[in-house]
Amino acid sequence: MRAEPMKTTSPIIETRSHTLLVAPGFPDYEVLDAGDGLKLERLGDVVISRQCAQAFWPRALPEGEWTRAHATHFRTDNGPGAWTTTRKVRPAWPIRCGDLHFEMRLTEFGHIGMFAEQQVQWGDITARLLEKPESRVLNLFAYTGGSTLAAGLGKARVTHVDAVKGVVSWARANATATGLEAAPIRWIVDDAPTFVAREVRREVRYDGIILDPPTFGRAPTGAVWKIESDLVPMLANCERLLSDDPGFVLLSAHTPGVTAATLENLLGPLLEKRGGRLEAGEMVHRVTASKSVIPAGVYCRWTPR
Repeated sequence: MRAEPMKTTSPIIETRSHTLLVAPGFPDYEVLDAGDGLKLERLGDVVISRQCAQAFWPRALPEGEWTRAHATHFRTDNGPGAWTTTRKVRPAWPIRCGDLHFEMRLTEFGHIGMFAEQQVQWGDITARLLEKPESRVLNLFAYTGGSTLAAGLGKARVTHVDAVKGVVSWARANATATGLEAAPIRWIVDDAPTFVAREVRREVRYDGIILDPPTFGRAPTGAVWKIESDLVPMLANCERLLSDDPGFVLLSAHTPGVTAATLENLLGPLLEKRGGRLEAGEMVHRVTASKSVIPAGVYCRWTPR
């Protein structure tokens, strides 16, 4: 018996096949090699090695190239991890991504102060906002401010929210280095879900919202964040914060097991009544030694057209 084709209805929101969004790279950053659970990166004139669980294929470069790294990050059983250095590394050093300036640091968690895979997103944010100057943009879990800087260059009025005071200070330093010290940016040290709920009560509205939530987090106030239980109610509140004529919502994630389809399933029904379109996909870096790509997170972007 021949099966009948499945009948479907067209969604209000237009979707398309998931995109492989390849970060083009820039002079101050490249992934030199990846494999055996690690990646080898160059940040300006500093080479580092750190964990990358998804890169479990064989390395392309010989061991001798990896041992030339200035610093290597190791996870520990009773803490976030530590760096071992074979060559002197400054406490902080500058790099540049187009018009954005960042200060690099080696943190105990293995972070460096920038998620370079967001490079394409930063360009898109600036371009969209330049078409609509004075837009109000909310950047949540904003870290060291890459998207904040991009929005600032787009002439937006930005609210930057992160729960860690030191990280917000780091972001402000990046803004100053980028020439945005006088830009209309509000720097907020707060737990993101708490801040969003407060803005809903205040009936504040934003023309663009950016979120890059962690898998797990604990704010200095003691508030605990778990993406699987806390993201859905927070996104519902974010939808309430959108203005009558919003420009975009950008959601990205780096949580193992969270795919582009996951993010599409989260944003699609929430924004369906607004129409528009979704673009979802995987962010990747090119690997210099092998010409392959390395996974670096997923994203979903809603736009009104």
